Amino acid sequence: MQKVDLPELFIDSSKNNKDVYVHFFQSNIYNNKTKITLNTNLISFLLEGNKELYHNNLSQKITENEFVLAKSGNCLMSENLSVENKYSSLLFFFNQNFIIDFKRKHALLLSKKQNLMNEDKSFLVLEYDVFTKNFVSSLQQLLESENSIPNAFITLKLEEIMLYLVQKHGSEILFFFDLESQKRDKKKLKLQRIVENNIYSKLSVEELAFLCHMSLSTFKREFNKIYKMPPSNWIQEKRLEKSAHLLSFEKERPSDVYHLIGYESLSSFTQSFKQKFGTTPKKYQLEVN
Repeated sequence: MQKVDLPELFIDSSKNNKDVYVHFFQSNIYNNKTKITLNTNLISFLLEGNKELYHNNLSQKITENEFVLAKSGNCLMSENLSVENKYSSLLFFFNQNFIIDFKRKHALLLSKKQNLMNEDKSFLVLEYDVFTKNFVSSLQQLLESENSIPNAFITLKLEEIMLYLVQKHGSEILFFFDLESQKRDKKKLKLQRIVENNIYSKLSVEELAFLCHMSLSTFKREFNKIYKMPPSNWIQEKRLEKSAHLLSFEKERPSDVYHLIGYESLSSFTQSFKQKFGTTPKKYQLEVN
């Protein structure tokens, strides 16, 4: 599986000390669950196509009508092409220095009453409105022009969109990027959230380990401490328990159940189900009913 460090992929070493960096990304290649290490915070304005993002304990599909605010960290990302076989996005990378300076510069604005967002969230998905659409369109035109854009101007543009988002959604937008809240997210609870929110997804154990910021061996060791069995065994147990519920109480067909609980094929699901329950999913459904 491909692994990418951002924004380093787009920045040469001589420019790698910037607090703010913007990049217009285009592709005509479908990417499936690329391993991404975000070394800074990110606002990703989706322009064409759609993406699916797995970050920390969340996963979500993002459409052309939405944009993403993401904290630094590891994530998995799939990029799906539009009907014109294109994918494009405008990427704003910024580190904690920008957040600190912004808070200090706009202290009066940020002193308003806050309703803090859930600290556990690793990314936020917001919908475009007229202002954000016009903002992205104008910045895209600047980036596509032949004129060199000073970094101070890019920083001002990021301030502009941040001020607008704070005005619209509250200062929670900035506190969302607070690294201290991430540090308070203890390793054990983080692993549990990531695993238990992805039981029925088709993520491999290796991919779950990546989302937990762990090597595969460390992930298996920590997982075994919590759940008292290897991750593959525990996940299979939970999937099969769910399948039995779907077959007996929800009256789902076996041909539909295997996909809902994260199996790649009906045959592999049937084999695992028979090993646990001693009968096929179809016979089990008939017997309990």
